[in-house]
Amino acid sequence: MPREKKQRISTDAGPAAWTSPFAALDAGHLPPGRPEGSPAPNAPATPSRPKAPAERLLLRRSTAHRGGKTVLVLEGFSDAWPAPRLENLLGDLKRALGCGGSLVRRTLEIQGEQADRLQPLLEARGFAVKRGW
Repeated sequence: MPREKKQRISTDAGPAAWTSPFAALDAGHLPPGRPEGSPAPNAPATPSRPKAPAERLLLRRSTAHRGGKTVLVLEGFSDAWPAPRLENLLGDLKRALGCGGSLVRRTLEIQGEQADRLQPLLEARGFAVKRGW
């Protein structure tokens, strides 16, 4: 019994065996796109000045009533920072530093000697941080 030859699909740039599902779409009613490299329509023409720091915070070290354990206390948040927003900031800092912490009366307490790692994180978020020791 002779074998039948398989029918092969051409992979060259010749006529396609299938039609494109997008061939019937008409994009004639769409406006032309902007040329490559041109600025976005809402982009400012000149670069703006860097923003002023959102807050000026005081970072101080405390061991009082903690059995000799060091805690960094971050205070000076304005009333524009509601408690849920402070809790979100605290959670982000705790994850970034890999430590514990808590929110006590509008101050953040970060466990451990983390000042050298904490200050750049806060400055990257736009805060001006002053050390109080």
